[in-house]
Amino acid sequence: MIVTNQKAGLWVRGILAAGLYVVAAAMLALSLPAVGVETTPTSDPDTAAGAFFCLVLSALFLAATAVVSFRWKTARALCLLHLILMVIVWTQVPTPF
Repeated sequence: MIVTNQKAGLWVRGILAAGLYVVAAAMLALSLPAVGVETTPTSDPDTAAGAFFCLVLSALFLAATAVVSFRWKTARALCLLHLILMVIVWTQVPTPF
C-alpha cells in the first residue's frame, strides 16, 4: 500500500513540475517580442515593462519548478538550460526604468 502512495506522489510532483515549467516557458516566450527593441522617446514603455514582468514571472515559476523537481537530473538540466536562455533574453530586453 505504501508503494502505491509513493507512486501517486511522484506522479503528482511530476505533473506539477511539468505544469510549472510550461508556465515558465510561456512567460519566457511572451517576453521574446521585446528582444532587440530600442528604447526611444517615441517607443512604448509598456513593451519593456511587460517583458520585464514576464521575465520575473518566468524566473519565479522556474524556481518553483526547480523546488518541486529537485531530485530529477533531467529536470535540473532543463531548468539550467531555461535559466541560461532567460539570462540571454534578459540582457537583450530594454530596461523599463
